[in-house]
Amino acid sequence: MYKKIILSFLLIFCLVGCTAAQPSKEEAKKTIEQPYIKAVWLSYYELSSFTEDNDEAHFKKSISKAFKTLSSKGFNRVTVQVRSFADAFYKSDYFPVSSYCFGQQGSELLYDPLSIMVEAAHKYNMSIEAWINPYRVSSKKDFSDLSQDNIALTMKDSEDLIVCDTGLYFNPACDKVTELIVNGVKEIASNYAVDSICFDDYFYPSTDKSIDKKYYEAYKKSGGDLSLDDYRRDNVSKMVSSVYKAIKDINSTITFGISPASNVESNYNTLYADVQKWATEKGYVDYLCPQIYYGFQNENQPFMSTTKEWIQMTECTLYVALPMYKAGKEDEFAGERGKKEFEENNNIVGRQVTYLSKLDKVKGFYIFSYSSLKDNDETENLYSAMQ
Repeated sequence: MYKKIILSFLLIFCLVGCTAAQPSKEEAKKTIEQPYIKAVWLSYYELSSFTEDNDEAHFKKSISKAFKTLSSKGFNRVTVQVRSFADAFYKSDYFPVSSYCFGQQGSELLYDPLSIMVEAAHKYNMSIEAWINPYRVSSKKDFSDLSQDNIALTMKDSEDLIVCDTGLYFNPACDKVTELIVNGVKEIASNYAVDSICFDDYFYPSTDKSIDKKYYEAYKKSGGDLSLDDYRRDNVSKMVSSVYKAIKDINSTITFGISPASNVESNYNTLYADVQKWATEKGYVDYLCPQIYYGFQNENQPFMSTTKEWIQMTECTLYVALPMYKAGKEDEFAGERGKKEFEENNNIVGRQVTYLSKLDKVKGFYIFSYSSLKDNDETENLYSAMQ
């Protein structure tokens, strides 16, 4: 009898143990391997060629045809630039309609390009990513092209806005700016079935000490002890972490990533983007996609060694952005050995795709950009490498 009791207890113990060892549904979801990403960037100026005649039926037909072709060639993600400046290719409560959407900033939203693109991408089994420049307002340093409802006009004579040679930018030191960026991302995550959201490589537009002097002085008076450079990096990182949290609070399945410039030191010291922090600490990004827009023979940042540098540094998911736009052209800043590489060879990006596919820590690539996919040998070699 005692043996039966002991055996019963052992049986119950084993059953409980086996049950406890089974992963929950949520844990099981996390263990599902994500697809190898094969993405293409579709920039605001490329999108404008689809929207230029302001006709919704034409836009639906042409964007559907483009996405169908991309899918048939092997792409499984399209990354569309829906906010290149302080404007939008979608219905926004914070930003006016883009001038690249229907010809004039702040015009009526005749139809919703993002909504149509989400539907078309999913129809052809591609994920879709909303691509945003968070701080950039205009590529001009005057205000003449801004619509009357552009929020940047309310910041015109304050330090909330930075005016420099490269244009107008929201000031990363301003809490109102961070709130605006977060709210702009939240409305996309809430209102559109996007699969991912991506920030470009524009952060602090200048190293000039005067651009956030008022904010930094107030920070120091309140007891802050960071240097100006560290203060700026902290401002950007706080914005990034706030965006990450906002997205995950709305929909945890939406991924958030950043496509920084490939030079880690320049990111850190010039743009005040602490990419190493984002790459190694939780709560900032799901992925990084450095823009390694260099050939194998580039004398300043050779493709292979630059890729390896990012692999060694990165603990989050890593993709690599590739320079299809350089195909057939002289690479002006590649040095004497590398400047003719893209011009004299028709398979550089294809070879880069093949190289990346053999690296376990690289989970995909992004092609810059859509308009560089032409009917030529370079593109055919790329498609062949993607198979």
